[in-house]
Amino acid sequence: MIEAPNFEYKYDLALWKSFSARLSVAILIIAAGVFLVALLTYLYFSEELVKEETAIKARTELHDAVLMMRLRATEAEARGDTMGVADYVALLQEVRPYRHSFTLMADSTGQMVYAGDTIIWQSDEKELRIIGRAMSSGESGMREVFQGARLSLLIYEPVGKRGLAAAVVCSRTDILSSYKVFIFYGGIAFLAALLVLFGCSAIAIYRMVKPLHLFADSAMSIAEGNLDTPLPDIQSEDELLQLRNSFAYMQTSLKQYIEDLKVTTATKEHMESELTIAHDIQMGMITKDFPHRDDVDIYASMLPAREVGGDLYDVVIDGDELFFIVGDVAGKGVPASLYMAVTRTLFRNLASNYQSPANVVREINRAILSGNDQDLFVTLFAGVLDLKTHVLTYCNAAQNAPVLVSPTGECSLLEVEPNLPIGLVDRYTYEEQQMAFEPGSALLLYTDGLTEAVSPQRELFGEDRLLACMRGCHFVSARQVIAHLQQEVTEFVGDREQSDDLTMLFIRHLESQPDEAGLRTIVMKNEVTEVERLRTFVSSVCRELKIDNSMMKTINLALEEAVVNVINYAYPKGTRGHVEVTARGEGNRLLLTIIDSGKPFDPTQADVADTTTDLDKRAVGGLGIYLVRNLMDDVRYERTADGHNVLTLVKKIS
Repeated sequence: MIEAPNFEYKYDLALWKSFSARLSVAILIIAAGVFLVALLTYLYFSEELVKEETAIKARTELHDAVLMMRLRATEAEARGDTMGVADYVALLQEVRPYRHSFTLMADSTGQMVYAGDTIIWQSDEKELRIIGRAMSSGESGMREVFQGARLSLLIYEPVGKRGLAAAVVCSRTDILSSYKVFIFYGGIAFLAALLVLFGCSAIAIYRMVKPLHLFADSAMSIAEGNLDTPLPDIQSEDELLQLRNSFAYMQTSLKQYIEDLKVTTATKEHMESELTIAHDIQMGMITKDFPHRDDVDIYASMLPAREVGGDLYDVVIDGDELFFIVGDVAGKGVPASLYMAVTRTLFRNLASNYQSPANVVREINRAILSGNDQDLFVTLFAGVLDLKTHVLTYCNAAQNAPVLVSPTGECSLLEVEPNLPIGLVDRYTYEEQQMAFEPGSALLLYTDGLTEAVSPQRELFGEDRLLACMRGCHFVSARQVIAHLQQEVTEFVGDREQSDDLTMLFIRHLESQPDEAGLRTIVMKNEVTEVERLRTFVSSVCRELKIDNSMMKTINLALEEAVVNVINYAYPKGTRGHVEVTARGEGNRLLLTIIDSGKPFDPTQADVADTTTDLDKRAVGGLGIYLVRNLMDDVRYERTADGHNVLTLVKKIS
């Protein structure tokens, strides 16, 4: 949860806490420092100027006194008189430019003959020699004496021919005394200026900070959802006006964004609801109730990567024939799910007409191409397992090769023809394949969502890992096989999101017991290609009844001739029908019954072919009937009341 900032303090407190206030105080401190440095610099240079001014004042008074001494000396000489040192000192004592200043007089050797203050006698000899040497030089000048706390200025000038020199000493205190008032009032003025500057800054900061806090209050109100909150009225055309315009634009944008978000959210919820319904419809379409028979164990699962997917599977049992399909529509989402539904529906309709897997795939291809505006294609594997004759016929349209499990538990990939996916090329000839599928065998059909599952280390599940997982599933049920593979894939993928639809179909052909009468039945379509299935059926029946190979060939030839005759002539050309063959052992006899619903035809009453006539003179037909009659011990025909032809062939067996 986002915590709101604290704006509870008052404006007077905010004045000192704001960045602007701190910046203003820093500017004031810098300004004060600059002013103090300037003042000290001025005072330093002013002190030198003061010295010069003081020297001029003191030098003038000293010079006037010296001139007076010289004048008095000249007058005394004119009178024939001589001025004594006391006379000179009397005139010198009148020189007093400052309150604490005093005068000195020295002879030509630098010895003090007069000192206006006893401080001179308290000085060390070095200082006295310096003062005496300067005064006895015979020149006028100025220099600093009494270094340290008693720093003073010595101004000296020679008096006359007697070698006397007069001097005046001005202390530092006296020199700077005229600046004390200036410094005092200057400091007061400086503090007053700082206070005025600070007051003006405070007022400016307050006026600047107050709108900002009003903006902060408005922002808080907007953040709480009150998008119509009034903004502060800014009269100045500065950054605050720009900030207000930005806030106003933000309010308008937020209102529009919320309105758009409401529409988007409603649309998204509607779409999610529809996708949920589509998911439920799609999952309701796939087969969940598998046939419960003692000769086959079937289970399948489909896990879409999204709400709806493009994988499909289906299982249809018609008599002893198990039709099944597994497919994968290119792409994901709603378009793939629609093609999935179409493909499954086509399979169900076509499988119910007893067509071969190749014909089923061919017809699905034609139907898909007739309305494939999205240029989608479908890979699929379609097959039919005859549970009586144990024959598997299948057609693979670019789907992953299924895993074949032998009765001994050996696992391998089923050999498949490289047919094209459906939905690409019209009138493509799909090749089908056929193999013996003995009881105990199993078949795992799957989509690429299984072998192309990706681990966190970006490894594929792969066919080798799939075969390794299947080797331990020989004696478990179909449901357990699917659950085991799902668990293996889940552990392999880890936390990664499912990238593709995952569909698996497992079929195991179980051992079935014949009924008490020993019946074996096969239902075939009226297509010549079904003859191969008939041969497998005869082989299975003869093996159960322990009939030798020589007699099996005889039985197969007679039965094949009779069935081919029905396929070629019983039904009108282009009409789909079926032929049912039943085998039953009775003691030392084998009864083969051929049932069809075509045109009535009694082969026992048909003319027998004349085998003694030359082939070019012999009439067409009749040879098959001849073979059947001669190879079988008994041939019987019946036309039932419900419109079926029933032909029974009897063969004695040992």
